[in-house]
Amino acid sequence: MINEYSISIIIPVYNEYTLIDKSIEEYHTFLKENFIDYEIILIESGSTDGSYEKCDEIVKKYNKIKIVHEGAKKGFGSAVKEGYKNATKDLIVLTTLDFPFPLGAILKGISLIEKYDYVLSYRSKDPRKISRKIQSFIYNLIIKIFLRLRVKHVNSGFKMFRREYIQDLEIKSNGWFLDAEVLYLLKKKKLKFTQIPVELIDRTVGKSSVGTFAFLHILKEMFHLIFREK
Repeated sequence: MINEYSISIIIPVYNEYTLIDKSIEEYHTFLKENFIDYEIILIESGSTDGSYEKCDEIVKKYNKIKIVHEGAKKGFGSAVKEGYKNATKDLIVLTTLDFPFPLGAILKGISLIEKYDYVLSYRSKDPRKISRKIQSFIYNLIIKIFLRLRVKHVNSGFKMFRREYIQDLEIKSNGWFLDAEVLYLLKKKKLKFTQIPVELIDRTVGKSSVGTFAFLHILKEMFHLIFREK
């Protein structure tokens, strides 16, 4: 079934050379089979492994792909904000080249977006190591308590937003706190949302760009947001 909604898929890229060709082909095939109007927006952020050039090659191969070169590594949040700003379709979905969730989640979100302003997810399966699970549990607990977010998993991979609402937000974070900040700002707008179970697919190729001290930076940004809102 071809969907009447148009969709923007945003993909931050930093040193992901080995994933680009195969992943973009899979994303493009999925979108072509399920949507009339769609776009893939690659946000390349100062890669040093050839990803810069590879992204330019991909854009020439597919006419529904855009590329934004940030010129330097400015943080995950910075790349995502560029993607949000450049999106032109009805709906926005953020993802990565390593497929953090099954693509079927997008179709499930589409089936619900008529009744809601945005669709979130929670992890139905989590194959990560126990240390990562514990860290994630603590992070979610702290964020939900301090920001009063009524969601199951703040940083679960799949999220679908109506473009007009996400582009209206004044997002400050350039780092990994962006997910929590977006949910907090949307909560203030009192928009309607739902949550669906989505399996987490853990990265098996390439290297995660989440640094060792990312958790501390996230907490710092959280407290800055809280004090800014007072």
